[in-house]
Amino acid sequence: MTSRFLRSATAIFCLAFWGEGFPQAYPSKPISMVVPLGPGSQADNVARVLAERLQAALGQPVLVENRPGADGTIGTEFVAKAAPDGHTLLFALSSPMTIAPTLYAERFRYDSEKDFAPITQVARVTLILTTSAQFPFNDLKQFVAYTRSHPRTAAIGYLAGINYLMALRVRQAGADVELIRYKGVTAIWTDLLGGRIHAGVEPLSSDLPQIQAGKLKALAIFGSSRSALIPDVATVREQGYPEIEGEAWNALLARAGTPPAVIDRLNREVVRILALPEVQERLRGVEIKTSDPQSLARMIREDTIRWAKVIRDFDVKPEN
Repeated sequence: MTSRFLRSATAIFCLAFWGEGFPQAYPSKPISMVVPLGPGSQADNVARVLAERLQAALGQPVLVENRPGADGTIGTEFVAKAAPDGHTLLFALSSPMTIAPTLYAERFRYDSEKDFAPITQVARVTLILTTSAQFPFNDLKQFVAYTRSHPRTAAIGYLAGINYLMALRVRQAGADVELIRYKGVTAIWTDLLGGRIHAGVEPLSSDLPQIQAGKLKALAIFGSSRSALIPDVATVREQGYPEIEGEAWNALLARAGTPPAVIDRLNREVVRILALPEVQERLRGVEIKTSDPQSLARMIREDTIRWAKVIRDFDVKPEN
């Protein structure tokens, strides 16, 4: 009787212990890291470098799974419905997490705050306003003045999501421009260099080689601080337009309900990996930025409120 009792008590204790997310129990099978974009994007490239290192650290395969579509909401929703065990992770984009809840409210099927467990920010995605080297303006103020002196002739190219909202905010700064949506940055570059549009809103990491080659020039940084990659380019706030400030980010999240011990372990490993010199060398051009889970949760909440106001103020409607 005593022996059976001890075995039963031990089994119950172990179940409770593992159920609380004891770190050594994780991972127990391959991990899927979902990227809500197609292969070849910056987010996909960063995710693959991270997955490779994370696999070595955790002792289980970490497989990048691309689930693009609907401005990133398809892949994001997939993780929102995954098992809360830390074996399905989201390499999150800021737009599906903070813009989609308002922009696609009528067909939205996940809650950015309640359905996810933040792990860490991975990168700051600095958005910039660029132009071709052939145009005479060199900063945002000069660009606004140019568009006013050439009414109804200037155009800004932009990508989906947050890029669209930033292009709208350039109008808010007083620019007289038409807004034209593109599917990729290379198409924007082609029309910028061909003189068919006058400016573009894109991620700095994508534009940096074109800027360094002297083909494009950056007029302004939309983020709250200058970038070490182009330190001479002033922010919109420094140029007198604080109301159009904003930036994007990438982060790693799990399904809400994932054991805290699993979240803590993933946070420690990812922060350590992204600080490695060899990883930073492989990700040159990416502005790596990590955080604790609480800071990431706060950023998601604050950005959702900020972009909801922009969407309401401009009466922005879904483009697809």
